[in-house]
Order: sequence, then C-alpha cells, then structure tokens
Amino acid sequence: MLVDTHSHLHFPKYNEDRSEVHARMAEFDVKTITIGTAITTSRSAVAYAEERTDTWASVGYHPEHVTSDYEDEDEKGALDEPYSITELEKLITSPRVLAVGECGLDYHYFSSEQPPSAKGESKGDLSQMKADQLAVFNEQAELAVKYQKALIVHSRDAGEDMVQAIANLRDKFPNLQIVIHGFSDAWEFAKAYLDLNCYLGIGGIVTFKPRKNTAEEDILANIVKKMPLEQLLLETDCPWLAPVPVRGQRNEPAHVRHIAKFIADLQGLSLEKMSQITTENATKCFNCDFTS
Repeated sequence: MLVDTHSHLHFPKYNEDRSEVHARMAEFDVKTITIGTAITTSRSAVAYAEERTDTWASVGYHPEHVTSDYEDEDEKGALDEPYSITELEKLITSPRVLAVGECGLDYHYFSSEQPPSAKGESKGDLSQMKADQLAVFNEQAELAVKYQKALIVHSRDAGEDMVQAIANLRDKFPNLQIVIHGFSDAWEFAKAYLDLNCYLGIGGIVTFKPRKNTAEEDILANIVKKMPLEQLLLETDCPWLAPVPVRGQRNEPAHVRHIAKFIADLQGLSLEKMSQITTENATKCFNCDFTS
C-alpha cells in the first residue's frame, strides 16, 4: 500500500472521470488525503472524504488567499467565503479529517516583478501582508494542536521566516506533527526542518532534472537520498506536478507509485520496502490506520 499524503482529488479537474481515478487507486493500492485550501474547498474536501473509503481530508486556508484575491483556475470559488477559524473548526470534527492545512507562508507573488494577472490584487503593504499570513498560520496551528491533528505547511519563497515560525511552534507544541508539504527548497532548509522534527512531503519534483547551476547539496534527489527515511512522506499534489514518466499529464494519486519507485532506487531499496516505510510514517504522522 502507498499513501499519497497530499492531493486535491475533490477539485473539478476530476469531474469527468472520478470513478476511473479511484479504480486506478484501488489497482495500485493507494490511499490519499485530499487537501482544502480555503473555507469552501475545505468543506468540499470533507464531504468528498466522507463518501469514500480510500480518501481522507485536511482543512485549511492557503496563505495566498490571505493576502491577495488570487485563486487557481482549478479551485474556483475558493474566495467565496472569507477566512474564518470558526468555520474551519466546524469542519475539523469530522472523523475523516486528519490534518489542518495547507497553511503557511507564501511570498512568491509579493515580488513587483510578478505580473498583476498572476498575483491578483494585494491586500496591504509587504510587512503587513507577511504579518497577516503569519497570524493566520499560527491560528491554524493552534487549531491542529487543540484537536490533535497534524499540520500541513505550505512554504514558498519564505524559507527563513518559515523555519523561524516552525521553531516557535516546536517550542510551544513539542508533540505537534508537522509536514512540510511539497518540499523543494535548499538543503539548509531541509536540515532545519528535519532538525525541528518535521516530515518532508516529497512529490513529483524529485523526479525532474534539476535546474542548471543548482548546487549539488541542493538538488532535491540528493537531499532525499541523505535524509532520514523515518521523516519521509510521499505526495502527488495532484492535479499538478505529475512525476516522470507521466510528466505533463494531469496528476492523480495512483502516480505516487512513480515517486516511490524513484526514491526507492535512490535509497537502494525495493518498492515494497519503500511502500512499507512511508505508509508507517503516514500512519504515525496522521494517527490513522489507512488500511481500514
């Protein structure tokens, strides 16, 4: 069995062939957690998981939505309701909810070099937007602690601030299970998160050729090769970032097997052993028996 710990399977991208997608999950014995990114998409994630035995959910509010009116074409309606920790708390009580997130810090669209069409309309000046994202992140972290759920963290172009935020959380909540979703940053940040007892969620990017001039220690495959296996989780982040050999296609949970095989080869392990290790990690992190 394999656990895809981060998908967006309830998004519209799968409206035309959901039964086939779940059939392929069954064929390759894959379970998944479908992730909310706003109040609306969190609510639909929970409803989706409650109807399926192979899918669980996470509820959270993405940092991009805190500081801009940007929404991805695959999550239309994400901004139909404002952020509300009270509304998230209503959703977290479902037995199918395993985590809070994805939430965190995202400075990618703060750059003046980003076109307005990409970043949407910003809400405040730079320092205020960073403060707003951090406040919403901390509020969601405390919700995860209150209900003993894992915390799924999104970080983009915010490495140092994110590490500090996680360090602060770790001081206050030493037993909180923290996942750094879609990790693809430099080794210095990987080491910092690992030292803070976080899991690294590794997706299809690990199978891509590294960008030119990337330092050897910062190549994601090299990071994964030397990281402790007990802190490794697998994810697809589907419908995006399909791994080699299906890169460029719509991603789906069954493709997590390609990521598992790639990492197994890096580690000199069989696919079966990699499946066992990462399933045990997911079981511990999310306090869930994915076989039930």
